[in-house]
Amino acid sequence: MHYRKLGIYLTQEKQDAILKGDTSNTVVHPFFVCQTRSYGMHYAQTFAQGPSAPLIQARNSQLVLEELANMQKGNNNELKAQAMLSISSCCLVFRWNDFARQYLHKACRVINTANLRFIPTCGRPPACSEEIRERSAILSQVIYFENYHFLACGGPEPTLTARIEREFRCEVQVGNRSTCQLVCVTN
Repeated sequence: MHYRKLGIYLTQEKQDAILKGDTSNTVVHPFFVCQTRSYGMHYAQTFAQGPSAPLIQARNSQLVLEELANMQKGNNNELKAQAMLSISSCCLVFRWNDFARQYLHKACRVINTANLRFIPTCGRPPACSEEIRERSAILSQVIYFENYHFLACGGPEPTLTARIEREFRCEVQVGNRSTCQLVCVTN
C-alpha cells in the first residue's frame, strides 16, 4: 500500500478493505479501491507491458471518475477533501503538475467552504484515534502540498491554506507518539 508514501493516511480497517477490494462502501469509499487499482498498475511493470493493460487502465480510470462524481453528490466534505488530495498526490507522482495543482485547489476549496479544522471551535479536542489522525493528515498534507507546489513546482504563493496553517501553527500542540494527543493552546 503506497498511500502513506503519497501523504494519504487511512485507518488500518480502511487499508484492509482496500486490499480486499471491498467496494461495498461500508468501511471505505469505493473511490479509494478503484484509485488503488488504477495507481497500482503504475508499479506492476510486467502487467503494464501487456496488451490488455491500456484497456484495464482505462476502465479503472473510468471507475475512479464515476466514484468521484458519486462522492460529489454527497455532503461528506472530509471525504471529498481526502479524495482531491489523493488525486493531487497521484498526479504529482506522474509529474502532472497542472492536474495536481487543480485538484489541490479543489481540496482547499472544500476545506475552506466547509470550514474544516484541526480542533473543534468549542470544547476539548477529542483524544487521538486512527480517525483523528486520518482527519489531521488531510489538513496537514494539504498545507504541505500547497507549499511544495509553490517551492518546488513554481506554483502560486500558498494562500488557500492560510487559515488552517495559522490554526496548525498557533492552536495545535502535538504531544509525543506515546500520548498522541491534540491539545488546544490558549494565548
